[in-house]
Amino acid sequence: MYICQQINPLYFRIANLTDEEQSWILQPDGSYKRLKAVTVKTRALMLSQKRLSSRIAIIDVGSNSVRLVVYDGLTRAPAPILNEKVMCGLGRDPQGTGRLSPDGVEMALRALSRFAALTRAMAITKVDVIATAAVRIASDGAAFCARVRQDTGFTIRVIDGPEEARLAALGVISGEPGAGGIVGDIGGGSLELALIDGGQVKDRVSLPLGALRLATLFPDAMGKAWQEIEDHLDSVPWLSLGRNKPLYAVGGSWRAIAKLWAHKENYPLSIVHNMALTTTEALPLVKLVARQNRITLASSGAVSRRRLESLPYACQVMARLLARSHSASVIFSGHSLREGWMYENLPAELQKRDPLIEACTDFAEAEERFELHADELFRWSDPLFKRETLEMKRLRTAACIIGDVGWMEHPDYRAGQSYYRILRHPFLDLKHRDRVFLAFAVACRYASEFTGDAAVSRLLDKHHQTEARLLGLTLRLGHTLSGGARGVLPFTELELSKDELRLHFYDDATRLVGEVVEKRLSKLARLLDRTGRICIGE
Repeated sequence: MYICQQINPLYFRIANLTDEEQSWILQPDGSYKRLKAVTVKTRALMLSQKRLSSRIAIIDVGSNSVRLVVYDGLTRAPAPILNEKVMCGLGRDPQGTGRLSPDGVEMALRALSRFAALTRAMAITKVDVIATAAVRIASDGAAFCARVRQDTGFTIRVIDGPEEARLAALGVISGEPGAGGIVGDIGGGSLELALIDGGQVKDRVSLPLGALRLATLFPDAMGKAWQEIEDHLDSVPWLSLGRNKPLYAVGGSWRAIAKLWAHKENYPLSIVHNMALTTTEALPLVKLVARQNRITLASSGAVSRRRLESLPYACQVMARLLARSHSASVIFSGHSLREGWMYENLPAELQKRDPLIEACTDFAEAEERFELHADELFRWSDPLFKRETLEMKRLRTAACIIGDVGWMEHPDYRAGQSYYRILRHPFLDLKHRDRVFLAFAVACRYASEFTGDAAVSRLLDKHHQTEARLLGLTLRLGHTLSGGARGVLPFTELELSKDELRLHFYDDATRLVGEVVEKRLSKLARLLDRTGRICIGE
C-alpha cells in the first residue's frame, strides 16, 4: 500500500508501508484518519537517514579555486546538493618563486576548514580531496598537504597531469557516452588535453598552459605568450585527429567565454553546460577577447573580477587550439574531473545507463502522483513515431518519463511552469536545442496551443516545434485516457492510417471512453491531417 505525505518534500515522498504499519492506518471505512504522527515522523526520519548516508563529497584543490561539491549519491546522474567555490589563487606566483601563493594558502586553508565542518555536519563519511597543477608543481606542495591534514583531517590526493586529463575526459563522456573529439580542460596552472573517440579515451597530455600561469609569466606580452602556446602545442602530434569534431571546453576560464558570447548575443538560456558554438562563431570572439585589457572586460559585466587578468590568455589558448585541431565546434562542458571521478567509481552496469534517462527518472520519481508508467506511454505512442531517429526516440522516452511533473501546479500554470522547470533544470544532460524540444513537448502536454517563449523558441526550428507539439498532444491524450495511472493504456491502442487516427478500446477499457478523450483525440488527429475515430473492440 502507498500513501503520500507532504511532511518534508526534500526527504519524504512516498512511504512504502509495511503490514505492521497498515494496522495503524487502514480503517473499516477506508479512511486514514487515525494515522499516528509518530509513524509518519519515524518513516520520514528513516528516509532522511538513508539519503544522508549515501551522500558523498569531492573537493577539488586547483590553481585558481578550491571547490566543494556534495552529491546525493554515487549514481549515474548524480545531483549536486551543495556546490561552493572559493577563488584562492594558490597558483599565483608573480615572483617566480616556484612556491604556492602565501595568501592563497591561507585562503585555501580557511576554505578547507569550512568544508570539513560542513561535511561533518552533513554526516558525510566519504570525502575525496583532489589537488591538481598548483600543488603538483609547487616546491612546498607537500608541506601544504601536510598542513591541510593537520588542520582539517583531509588527506589530499595529488594527481599528475595525464591522470587529470583522463578524468576530465571521463567527465565529458559521463554526460555524452558516445562523445568523440578533443577534450581541453584549462585551469590556472595547466592545460589538459585528451583525444576521445566513441566514448573512449585514446590519448592524453598535460601542458603548462594554464591561464593564470601564462598571465603571470607574460604580463602585457601576449606575443611571447602566443609563442609559448605554439611551442607546447607542437609537442602534441594527435591534435589534427580532432578535425571536423567538437572541442569540448572544460574549465571556468573557458566557461567565461561562453558567458561573454551569451551576453553579447542576448542568448535566451543562461545554462552554459552543453552550449555549442561553431568554430566560425567562437573564433572571432576569442580573438577579440584575447586583445582586451582588464578595464574593457570589466565593463562587459559578464566576467568575474578574478578572471579579468587571465581570461585573454585562456582565449589565446583556445584560438591556437582550434587552429591546430581544425575542430568544427566548441561545446562548453560543465563536467570536469569531478564528474569523471564519479563516473569511474560507478559499477560497469551503471556506467552503461543513459544519464538523461536516469536524471529524468529521478526528477519524475521525486514528484510522482502514481507509479510511473512511462514504459506504457512509450509503447502506446509508438504508432505515431515510426520514422523517428534514435536521438528523437531518446527524447520521446524522456518526455514520457517527465510528462507528469506539473500535476501539482494550478491548472492555469501547469504548461508554463513545466516549460521553465525543464528549460532550467540543472541536472538534465541535454544539448540546448533538445532541452527546448523537451520543455516545449511537456508544456504542450498541458496546453495544446502552447507557444512558448519567442526568444527561446529560436533555438528550435519550425519542424522540430511541430514534432514537439505532436509529442506533447500524444502525451496529453495518453494521460487523459489513463488518468495518469498505470495499467490502463495496454488495453487501448493507437492506429494511424492514411485518413484516420484510430483509438481502439478493448475489454473493460471501453468504459473509459468519454467526451474529453474524444476531444483530445480529435485535436491530435487534426495535427496529423487525419480524422479521429474511436473504435470499440475492433
